[in-house]
Amino acid sequence: MITMRQIEAFHAVISIGSMTGAAKYLGRTQSAVSRLILELEQATGLTLFQRSGTRLRASEDAMLLYEEVRRSFIGLRSIEDKVREIASGVGRRRINVGATPALASGIVPRAIARMNDDSTTTLTAMTSESVCHAVADGGIDLGLVTLPLEHENVHLHWIGEAPCVAVLSEHDPLAQEAIISLKHLSNRQILTVANPFRLRGVVDVALKANGISTQAKLETNTSLTAVLAARENLGIALVEPVTAYGIPVQGTVVRPLAEIIPWVWSVLTPVFRPLNTEVERLIESIGCLAEDLIPGFHRHPPEDLEKLQKRLFRAGAEDKARGTR
Repeated sequence: MITMRQIEAFHAVISIGSMTGAAKYLGRTQSAVSRLILELEQATGLTLFQRSGTRLRASEDAMLLYEEVRRSFIGLRSIEDKVREIASGVGRRRINVGATPALASGIVPRAIARMNDDSTTTLTAMTSESVCHAVADGGIDLGLVTLPLEHENVHLHWIGEAPCVAVLSEHDPLAQEAIISLKHLSNRQILTVANPFRLRGVVDVALKANGISTQAKLETNTSLTAVLAARENLGIALVEPVTAYGIPVQGTVVRPLAEIIPWVWSVLTPVFRPLNTEVERLIESIGCLAEDLIPGFHRHPPEDLEKLQKRLFRAGAEDKARGTR
């Protein structure tokens, strides 16, 4: 049988990297921690660590288990925090927000600052898929995700749309242009995100429509990394506008594109949870900030979701279908 003490010891050993360090952190003897790890291995039937003299190396099974343990500990700490907040009378003033890295970095902090109140916010950067699940499960109060979106148990408040932009080094010859056409990118290195099911799919369709090869110099999981690579003259970043305008990077310039590459995102809350005043105010603050910060930003009603998704992803689906014939 797995015990909480065993899991606590395992979490400490992986996080700190040694039995000795974990023992000091937990206020126990090294032999006690070693015994707990051995008991956990026996209870699970897994070999969690390879031992070589005094050196300890986590196994692949251990790292897989650690991901779940880490999430559980974060959840446990959230519960403990909530208990303290409720006991102190401020429990209803904490807002748990989950958002994609771009939205979590480029827009949510500014929107929170605009509210200028004493509510407390927990902000976690996640993939869109993880945000959707967390909202549906009630793990977070407010989620910001990019399309496509298909999930039950979420309430869609509105959908934001804005055109993507090019970010390039201030020393790049194209930095002198007020507007950049995709045709300018012929034979240039392109920096972009890798996920083909979201922004990358829309970018690829636009590039192909203009006869531009989609082979990228650098593929990454965040637009900010692409922008930083552009600063180093590795190429031209095609990114969503929240990162470009919300996280300005010295040594780069942002240029609008002559062709529209739409970037679309939405604001979600759990369908089964009443909307409290703080969350409602934050949703409106996010929308107002987006209108002020992002050129060409437009809010769509929730009813436009299906129409937008067909417009965004039909071309990509048709292109892939032609490739399989």
